[in-house]
Amino acid sequence: MKYTDRRNRAPNVLETCVAIMTIIGIGFVLSKAATVAIPFMLSFLLSMLFFPLIKWGAKKRIPTLVMVFVVMASLVAVLLPLGIFLNSRVQGMVDILPVYYMKLVDIGRTLLIQFDLPRDFWVTINWYNTIGRYVSGMTGFMLNWLGTMVMMLVFLVFMLLESPTAENRLRLAFRGENGRKMAMIAGKIVTQISKYLRTLAVISFATGCCVWASLTLIGVDFALTWGVLAFFLNFIPTIGSIAASIPPILVAIVQFYPNWVPAILAFLSLLTIQFTIGNIMTPKIMGDALDLSPVVILISLMYWGLIWGFSGALLSVPIAVMIKIICENVPQLHFIAMMMCSAKEERYAELLDD
Repeated sequence: MKYTDRRNRAPNVLETCVAIMTIIGIGFVLSKAATVAIPFMLSFLLSMLFFPLIKWGAKKRIPTLVMVFVVMASLVAVLLPLGIFLNSRVQGMVDILPVYYMKLVDIGRTLLIQFDLPRDFWVTINWYNTIGRYVSGMTGFMLNWLGTMVMMLVFLVFMLLESPTAENRLRLAFRGENGRKMAMIAGKIVTQISKYLRTLAVISFATGCCVWASLTLIGVDFALTWGVLAFFLNFIPTIGSIAASIPPILVAIVQFYPNWVPAILAFLSLLTIQFTIGNIMTPKIMGDALDLSPVVILISLMYWGLIWGFSGALLSVPIAVMIKIICENVPQLHFIAMMMCSAKEERYAELLDD
């Protein structure tokens, strides 16, 4: 029997329109419920990362409460110093802002003379207040994230406490073959996403270390801060690495002006790091484990980023993976999974011949 013959009919125009309207409606609801939905989804994501550890503890007859305590203590031990570090670095940026502003004014005057630019271009923009608001706004952003992190940890505690019995509850809720299938889907989601997060964390750590080391050798200010920024933004596909590279290059331009060599070296080093890790190492390490089309990843990034901002961008790939796995195991939705996958040409031939 052909592969396409095993699946139900494709949806008609009405069903497609209803599906699109449903997606828009869900997006609207989730955007309004972001205060609760974001920490819930972050905790759900982390619970899948730590679920294998909780399961291992259960096999070793270690009480779930003890394992949860170890996980939460480890998270607090990492997040608390990190929050203090980021706050101190932002404060350092605010303190040094007047020095950078004076250099920026000198650069502006030089450009006005060299390129005969209209003076109104530089005078009408209050660069000091603009940059100051941007840097100071980072403190408010981190305070909002602190509240999100606290709520996320609360959700995470209860999710981890209930994780050992989750599979049994699924089998009881959906008895027979449906129960077995639901447990299989859940297990597949946990396995793929936990593997993705662990691998991406290692890759992001390597990226952050390389960025920090290269910028330190060049002498760019706040090199450690840019390394930490590169670590976090590397979790955002496609645009994360680009966004992490822009601030240190701009800082290098202002810091070393009129000497352009350090800024060029910073640009080339960051380009080399992101190209090597992002385009060579990451595909080899990750492989086709996610089996997601790059177009699907980009669409998911834009959709969830529009709804939840930075948090949505972080969650975009795991959510796309969950949707794809669910669609793979629901006959009526299998065509969606096929459209989402990144199957190679040889795999297309295999699937069509099944």
